[in-house]
Amino acid sequence: MAVKQKQEKQTSWLVLIAIGMGILMAMLDITIVNVALPTIQHEFHTSYVSTQWIVNAYTATYAISILLISKLGDMYGKKLFFLLSMGIFTAGSLLCAIAPNSLFLNISRGIEGVGGAGILGLSMALIGDNYEGKQRAFILGIWGSIVGFGTSIGPLVGGLLVQYINWRSIFLINVPIGIIAIGIGIKFITEKHHEVDRHLDLLGMVLSTAMVFCLVLGLLNKENNITTSWMTPNIIGWIIAGIILLIVFILWEKHVPHPMMNLELFKNPSFVGSCIAGFTIAIGLFSFFTYLTILMQDYMGYSPLEVGLQRLIISAFPLVLGAFVGYAVGQIGSRLFASGSLLIEAVGVLTMNLMLGYHLKWTFLIPAFIFMGLGNAGINPAISNAALLGVKPQNMGMASGINNVCRQFGNCLGVVILGLVVGDGYQRSLTAHLGNTEAARIIIKAGPFSGMTMVQKFHQIPHITTIIRHAYYNGIHELLWLTFGIFIISGILCWFLIKNAPKKDINSEN
Repeated sequence: MAVKQKQEKQTSWLVLIAIGMGILMAMLDITIVNVALPTIQHEFHTSYVSTQWIVNAYTATYAISILLISKLGDMYGKKLFFLLSMGIFTAGSLLCAIAPNSLFLNISRGIEGVGGAGILGLSMALIGDNYEGKQRAFILGIWGSIVGFGTSIGPLVGGLLVQYINWRSIFLINVPIGIIAIGIGIKFITEKHHEVDRHLDLLGMVLSTAMVFCLVLGLLNKENNITTSWMTPNIIGWIIAGIILLIVFILWEKHVPHPMMNLELFKNPSFVGSCIAGFTIAIGLFSFFTYLTILMQDYMGYSPLEVGLQRLIISAFPLVLGAFVGYAVGQIGSRLFASGSLLIEAVGVLTMNLMLGYHLKWTFLIPAFIFMGLGNAGINPAISNAALLGVKPQNMGMASGINNVCRQFGNCLGVVILGLVVGDGYQRSLTAHLGNTEAARIIIKAGPFSGMTMVQKFHQIPHITTIIRHAYYNGIHELLWLTFGIFIISGILCWFLIKNAPKKDINSEN
């Protein structure tokens, strides 16, 4: 009996290792490529917009694919589609590493995104199949720590690889990791087989894919042209098309005999709360990292590597505390940790708002980084556990997929909305100091990301460095007030929506 228990424990850890390696690859590749963009742009002699699609291609295909792959996993085998997704991701990484031009690289990043969608979309569901009760909450805690750590550590890992090897190494490193993870997964990952409706809702699949495509493309077009009006046809047209398709999709799913998505999931308040929390953390923290990086690099003057090291304060907390939080969630439930983590994030952004001022030293941000790290450590284990609470095993893949889509939409929308807030504060501050002058119009049109470049162009204007720097800081202050409010509201909502598992179910499968 002791030998059998030891073998089961070893198998349990090997399952986690296989899933965890896949998650880490997928999360790293969301942010790892950012620091390599200038190098890639220089090598391929391409435009900024074309280079930006190296990021967007992954984001778009990830968001478009995740619901479809999650549903296919529920129908035909979560393990099969998870391993296929890891294979697709690994192949896409290899193609990225050998890309001869930017078009080839962008297409390869899209292939990576499809694989990443399957990895993230089905990983939570496979944990639901391989673990139960308190152990599931503990493992989901480790899952959450990998998600938070992988996203946060990406820029540092990317900076080290680009600086000491080359940009291709940020993709090539995935190949051996992916091969090892697939080998372990084939042997040790298991799944529970349940009665599943295998009728294909082809129209539902087409509608859901087209809906996500339109919404994501509209947001990406806005992200790439922050100063452009929302009413521009290639922005508002795609978004309206996405909303119409969403309405049609819901109506179809309510009446079709064998729907792609079980809308009953949204009658589960804990599931809805987990989606709100995932959406919020993506807007308020992960989207904010874009503007925090610009603040620390361009306006404070730190190198990409220094910024990556400084942000370890945020990313270390999920790694260190994830398993502990998962264990605690298993003991006392998700509600306190989900709601509390969002409120701790609110304290973090408020602290940054009060401490930042116009300082040029990053040390003033350390107290805020600590709160942000603590919130980041607590949120992912809590909401991943809440997302599966009360969900039938045959719907776990779709529940996981929807939860991850909410996070991805939060990230896409957050970059756009926060960019508009920063840009608005930046513009008003410049207008107040420079008036309605030609110089002010040129600087504003260039955008807040080009502020320090404009300093060189208009160096003859007195105090121009201080004026432009303070303008960006003012935009960041307005951003922080907005995210503070979002975290507070979301934290309160999650307290009322997320329920804890009944005491009698703590030691059994949900």
